[in-house]
Amino acid sequence: MERRARVEKFSFIVTLHLHIGLCPVTTRSRRKIKDFKMKKTDLCLSSEGAEVILATSSDEKHPPENMIDGNPDTFWTTTGMFPQEFIICFHKHVRIERLVIQSYFVRTLRIEKSTSKEPVDFEPWIERDLVHTEGQLQNEEIMARDGHATYLRFIIISAFDHFASVHSVSAEGTAVSNLS
Repeated sequence: MERRARVEKFSFIVTLHLHIGLCPVTTRSRRKIKDFKMKKTDLCLSSEGAEVILATSSDEKHPPENMIDGNPDTFWTTTGMFPQEFIICFHKHVRIERLVIQSYFVRTLRIEKSTSKEPVDFEPWIERDLVHTEGQLQNEEIMARDGHATYLRFIIISAFDHFASVHSVSAEGTAVSNLS
């Protein structure tokens, strides 16, 4: 009889702990799942699967892929004449919360987005006039609203000089789903 009472008491405690989330296994599991779902990454890194699929100009020493390689010493440069543009493909649906663009000599920048499976149907999203910063990079930080996209098109409408460069594009956010 005493053994049966201990088993029932133990069973009640385990059930109570599971119900209120005190069980170490379920608490850890919930934390891992929550951390996994809420993990924000730089979606524009090539190591995360992003790819520059189009650029209107390319210099062999400074190709478009340099913008998303994660290396602060590399960059993409335009080869004169404006507008210039490039398209970044995420290969998945993403939700962008914050963009950071490091550039030099960019005067007016327009960003368009698409949620299509192909790089079509772009809609205007953000347009900014950047401030010229003599001798240092422009560091434009944009808090994004309605940042769902599969592709981003960046259009450098005008520049402060004949050439401009983009050193990095960073998009903080989360992957929503894979393209299917």
